[in-house]
Amino acid sequence: MNVEKQILRDFIDEQNKNGRTIKVIVDKSYPRTKSLDYYVMAYEDRNIRMGDWIRVTPNGYPPYNWPIDINVVKELKSKYKNDITYYWKKKDFYRPKFKIISEYESRTSRNPIFEKFLFSSGLYISKPVMTLDNKYAFIFYSDFSVGTGGTAGRYEAALLENVNGKWKIIATYIDPNVIS
Repeated sequence: MNVEKQILRDFIDEQNKNGRTIKVIVDKSYPRTKSLDYYVMAYEDRNIRMGDWIRVTPNGYPPYNWPIDINVVKELKSKYKNDITYYWKKKDFYRPKFKIISEYESRTSRNPIFEKFLFSSGLYISKPVMTLDNKYAFIFYSDFSVGTGGTAGRYEAALLENVNGKWKIIATYIDPNVIS
């Protein structure tokens, strides 16, 4: 299995924990660079106190860990700056146990997909961005329930680390100013 499929599989498996099961993935991916943008903004705002306006913040409590040098992240942003919109296909995932649907199907009633998956958990997700040493990967995502207007529950960038061949989420970065 290629590394990108493994990252996606491990990430989705992690999302399925705690009794939630992802039933749908929206076919249109987020831009890869969105996760890198969140990491850079969180890093640049790292010394701002919580009472002040922060663009993006890591989840959890300080002190925060910054495992990837900010210059490496900026190089990755430059590498993927011309990244185009990607539409997911089943072959992009390892043995998918979910349906890939359009955004229209996720929020428009009176279609069979909508009715079949009403109130099911879904994800909008970006393609992963790996560091050159293949030790870390970034993914940008938002979760939602089918039938709730297609609105995302939260927008997050996840930083994953390859630990003994398994990709684990080690940090997430959110924009506290976006209310969905």
